[in-house]
Amino acid sequence: ELQNVASGEVDVTSENFGSFGNIVTTSWNSDKALTTDGNLFTLTFKSNVNGRLSELLDVNSDITRAEAYVGEELTVVNLDLRDGGDTAGSFALYQNQPNPFDNVTVIGFTLPEAGNANVKVYDVTGKIVKLINGDYAKGYNEITVNKSELGASGVLYYQLDSGDFTATKKMIIIE
Repeated sequence: ELQNVASGEVDVTSENFGSFGNIVTTSWNSDKALTTDGNLFTLTFKSNVNGRLSELLDVNSDITRAEAYVGEELTVVNLDLRDGGDTAGSFALYQNQPNPFDNVTVIGFTLPEAGNANVKVYDVTGKIVKLINGDYAKGYNEITVNKSELGASGVLYYQLDSGDFTATKKMIIIE
């Protein structure tokens, strides 16, 4: 199950991806050249079966051609999938989904080990409008936030604190 989409060298959002059961398809284009040795983008999945994701996932052309184009001649370059390693071994705070939202949103995060974490939601003045504190499992976790719990709209920020780790993201509530 696709949980999160994060931009890297390529500016993508969840709008660039379609999820159909156990199939995820994507398309992205630009008229600007892309030169990088870094990550183009990162997808975070939650497995519903046991096994290594690198053995459960593959890149194919069943729905969308698995290829990229290089140069003015648009030379075809094949794509492959690289296992990013054990992402459960590091902290990460993901963009809330959906964003903007008008009723309910989900905030996902990854912890390297089970433990206490808190998520603060605050307005542009720094006033905390919601504090969520809990003990969470190692790996991917998520919390659901209802607009009615916040008593605010417009631009808000949320911050994950766990041990020495802190990360902040922006969320938008629409009327």
